[in-house]
Amino acid sequence: MNPETTTPPTEPAPRSGLRGWMKIAFIASVTVNFLVLGTVVGGVIAHRRQPPPPVMERGQDALTFGPLGGAFSREDRLAMRQAAERRGTNFEAMRAAVRVDFQRLEAALKAEPFDAEGVRLVLADMRARTLKRMDIGEHLILERLAKMTPQQRERFVERLRRGMDRLSKHLEERNHGRGPGDAPPPPEN
Repeated sequence: MNPETTTPPTEPAPRSGLRGWMKIAFIASVTVNFLVLGTVVGGVIAHRRQPPPPVMERGQDALTFGPLGGAFSREDRLAMRQAAERRGTNFEAMRAAVRVDFQRLEAALKAEPFDAEGVRLVLADMRARTLKRMDIGEHLILERLAKMTPQQRERFVERLRRGMDRLSKHLEERNHGRGPGDAPPPPEN
């Protein structure tokens, strides 16, 4: 080998990896993506395990009894609605009366001068209709519970307990730790 024939110095090969700050940004991005994916998947799994309580259902079995309504099965609610209709309860007429009451209330509230007597009369009508609906619901609930087997009532109690737990949790989250008599925060503008 000839000493004059030496290999020329080679340029250092370009770094193929990520540089310091790019590596940190990449790891942070991947971490955030996994957190978002985990949150979405966790939410879907939790929803499937314990769906939210039924809200106002539409259709033939659309009958609610406040917090108790979610504890009844769909079949129970349908049977109670049918029992009420057999007795002449007209749910569509009830809904129409509520709409009319609110129209009357709005008119009385907008009147100049203020129509305090008109507001009082509308509120009295609303109270009377609400009490009538509560009476109907109370009778239907009692009749349905009396027809249940002990096992059916036990399942009803469990669904009621789960629904009340969800409601309590929702109210606690909504109130953000405020006490029972504390005023809500002022609305943001």
